[in-house]
Amino acid sequence: MKKTLLTILLGVFGVMVLAAPALAATSVSFAPVNVSARQGQTFTLTIGVNPQGVKNYTVKTELRYPADLLEVKSFTFANGWMPLSQPGDDLTDNTNGVFIKTAGYPGGISSPITFGTVSFLAKKSGNGTIALNSNSFALDANNQNVLAGATVQTAVAISAPPAPVQTTPMAPVSKPKPVLSPTAPTTPKTPTTPVSEPKEETPIVQIEQEVPIVQEQPTVPQPIASQSLLASVGSAVTLGTDNVIVGILVAIAILALIGYAIYVVIQRARRKNLGKLQ
Repeated sequence: MKKTLLTILLGVFGVMVLAAPALAATSVSFAPVNVSARQGQTFTLTIGVNPQGVKNYTVKTELRYPADLLEVKSFTFANGWMPLSQPGDDLTDNTNGVFIKTAGYPGGISSPITFGTVSFLAKKSGNGTIALNSNSFALDANNQNVLAGATVQTAVAISAPPAPVQTTPMAPVSKPKPVLSPTAPTTPKTPTTPVSEPKEETPIVQIEQEVPIVQEQPTVPQPIASQSLLASVGSAVTLGTDNVIVGILVAIAILALIGYAIYVVIQRARRKNLGKLQ
């Protein structure tokens, strides 16, 4: 009896040991799980990893999405992850709707952590799903895949952009014309004499004008009449030569010529008279 009981206990313990890794499987999560966007808008999807106490060293996430509705624009790893860019570990295929990112974490992770953030563009209106593909994995210290096979996905609903509002031009509103009622004739008012207000006296500003200073030119003494007369006599005496002696000699010569001319005329007159007497 005791041996049978011991065998049963050992069997249960073995099952628990074998089931322990499955109970501690790593899970991946998407946030948000529902997205509503308009055509032309972008939205982000955050990928999280929860090792549930078992250290994970390498994580690969492969996403599938409808390529006709969505387009991957960018991706950002969370702090601490070291991206792996080997073939099959890093891919963005907006034609077939496949997105893959793989990274290692030095020292491993054993508590929930953010893996990275994906940015999507809503291309057109419609409904679709972003899902985690079965090719994803999470490796422990023995390079064993400890990722649980649970379904992880986000539902996306894309609406068409709002139609432009067309405004109808408003017809001009005609204003009613005022109705004039007959009024009694008004008596002409006697014009009142306007009261003149005292004017402010404008101060007279005296402007001092600068009196130009007239400089008197020095007067040149006029020659005295006597000096002018003497100069005339001197000029006649010197016969314009400004030399008295030369003037006298010239005067004598002129007088001699005049006297000789008179003598010649007298002699001719005498000869004529003598001729008549004979």
